Amino acid sequence: MRLTPSAGRRPQLSSRGRSLRIAASTVVAIALGALLLLRHQDAPKAAPSSPSVLMLNGDTVRLDAAQITELKVGPVETRPFQARREALGIIDFDQDHAVQVFSPYQGRIGRVLVRAGDEVRKGQVLYTVQIPDLAQAASALIAAAGSLQLTTQTLQRAQGLAAGQSISQKELQQNVADQQTADGAYRAARKTLGLFGLGSGDIDAIEKSRRVDTEMPVRSPLAGRVVARAASEGLLVQPGAGSPPVMVADMRRLWMVASVPESELGGYRLGQKVNVTVSAYPGRRFTGRLAYIGDVADPASHRIGLRTEVADPGHLLRPQMMAQFSIELQAATVGPAVPENALAREGDGSISAWVARDAQSFTRRKVVTGLTQDGWVQVVDGLKAGERVAKDRALFLSNLAQMAQN
Repeated sequence: MRLTPSAGRRPQLSSRGRSLRIAASTVVAIALGALLLLRHQDAPKAAPSSPSVLMLNGDTVRLDAAQITELKVGPVETRPFQARREALGIIDFDQDHAVQVFSPYQGRIGRVLVRAGDEVRKGQVLYTVQIPDLAQAASALIAAAGSLQLTTQTLQRAQGLAAGQSISQKELQQNVADQQTADGAYRAARKTLGLFGLGSGDIDAIEKSRRVDTEMPVRSPLAGRVVARAASEGLLVQPGAGSPPVMVADMRRLWMVASVPESELGGYRLGQKVNVTVSAYPGRRFTGRLAYIGDVADPASHRIGLRTEVADPGHLLRPQMMAQFSIELQAATVGPAVPENALAREGDGSISAWVARDAQSFTRRKVVTGLTQDGWVQVVDGLKAGERVAKDRALFLSNLAQMAQN
């Protein structure tokens, strides 16, 4: 009998072959890895990256050419510095030239003759009011005028008769009293109409025509702009009550109102120049003068109110805008100045600048600073105008010097 391989032995031999091939591949990979590792160890090691800084002494460093290109070197400049105080406030109407135009008498609005935003003249009619009481006052004047005319004529006749002794003295005196009473009533009626805002010419016209228009005009007391209008036909109005039908303001000059801590009060003087800025116009300044310093401190916040008059002929500002203002406390002083990045605060709290010795060497020098304005720092002591310094990256130089020392 011939024996044949069973079906199960062929897969077993194949599995062993694969295992041998995998093992051989692993050995080859390990050998290649070891060879590469030996080559890498034999290769020269690269020097670690570090700043190429030569420390000449404790406060002088010398940089390489590449680092020099990263610095901006230039002379110490001379610039004016202004002692200022900053405050936050709002724009408001010039209350000396703004008025709420109420009706001087009770009634209903007949016509509205202006709109918000209109420019008006002093004396221009803003709206009219229908006044029933005016008719009664006019009727009283007409009646008083007639009575005065009658009693005056009667008195004149009585005086003629009295001259001829045709009437008694008692009758004459009675006529005089009647005429005086009528004259008093007439004068009172004219004054009553005057309370409605009528002039002498208007009152004379009523007396002559014996007619009256009960729709009275309300006029603007000043020239300016209509900044608010609540008036509408038929609206019931009365003096000083409710919302003003119309508000008129001179917008060519506005107020800047703010408050400052009471501890700063000694620095402010009337007439000091004020620069006002608002977020609506970045970079634009509106100038004014300090016009009022509050007489009473707020008991809760202990702050003092300030007011500045700001000219705005172009009508750019709006009341109730938030505004920042800077008050110039004294005359500007001129002195050495460097950019803010030309100075570094050291670990001991001092401020230093790096002065150029030559094209690549810089010496650290402590300085005393003053005001900081518009990105520039006033140098009170330690630098002179014209000295060449690193005008930026001063902190970078201080850090390099510290690393070199370590």
